[in-house]
Amino acid sequence: MFVVNEKNYIIIPVDYNAFFYSAKEHPKKIRYSKDYVITENLFKEIFKCINSNQDKITILDMRNIVSYNSRMFTDLEPYVDNIIFVNVKNNVTVRQRLVEDIEGIEWEDDSIGFKMNLKFQIDFTNLYKLVDTYRKKQTIKIIKDFVENEKRPILLESSGLYGNYYVNIKKLFLHVDKFYFIMFCLAEIVFPYVMEKKINAFVSSSKNGAIIANILGGLLDVKEVHLIGVGPKYSMELGDSVECIKQGKRYAYIFDFMCTGTELKIVSALINSKRGFLVYSAGIARYKENINFNLIKDMNVIVDTKELGIKYKIFGELEDFESEKEVE
Repeated sequence: MFVVNEKNYIIIPVDYNAFFYSAKEHPKKIRYSKDYVITENLFKEIFKCINSNQDKITILDMRNIVSYNSRMFTDLEPYVDNIIFVNVKNNVTVRQRLVEDIEGIEWEDDSIGFKMNLKFQIDFTNLYKLVDTYRKKQTIKIIKDFVENEKRPILLESSGLYGNYYVNIKKLFLHVDKFYFIMFCLAEIVFPYVMEKKINAFVSSSKNGAIIANILGGLLDVKEVHLIGVGPKYSMELGDSVECIKQGKRYAYIFDFMCTGTELKIVSALINSKRGFLVYSAGIARYKENINFNLIKDMNVIVDTKELGIKYKIFGELEDFESEKEVE
């Protein structure tokens, strides 16, 4: 059970846990959705979590939950003084069932459900902000653990430059729970653009980007094209992969970490040469928030280096790194 654990409260992202348990039960049919159902097995895990945290308020984030079996939540009656339901507003069915299951439930803006005798006093203004930002804070926390700084220049293969830090996304693949959460959050960001822009395929150029694009494609039912040999050493290694780019089709570039945007520029040129359209880009992290590649209007990332709290710098030569080090 994925839980955000704080001093006086825990937050349970019910939709993510529904996704995670479904992925574990059906690993070959993993899909991201805006509509999740609370199954009996998932409810048992939620119940156990609430039961073991009776000294705290449990915040159940119900966004994207569209249904659950009638009367399921009556089992929570002994704990309702410790529970707050949030993000219920957009689903009438879920709200009505909560009213039927939990006697005397009160509502704030038709979105937050609670009992009047809550264990702790709650400032609902802060609660909205808390629930809006906790996923972001968790992704920052996870990705920050994969940032490396070994006091030496790190070669950035995509550009041939050097950096003082390295966001090592490879480490993410070694932690299943964290990997699932990051991919879920990335799918949550990308999903609206896939629907709005009618993306025909994801395009990747790095090995890490290919893994992410492939999994994201599986989650969102979008095929993936991997272009081999893109970067400062761009060569005819591309071979037949470029032939997968079709005239008039719409593509989204998927990456792990973007620094200077060198690979994006080459991918954009390749897609344009085939008379396709690069209309969107998304990835896990990038150098800084307001970096402007002048190639694509819509780009989303989970975090940038500023949000990670690191002073990321780029160097053209090894000597530049050593000079900077001496000044410090």
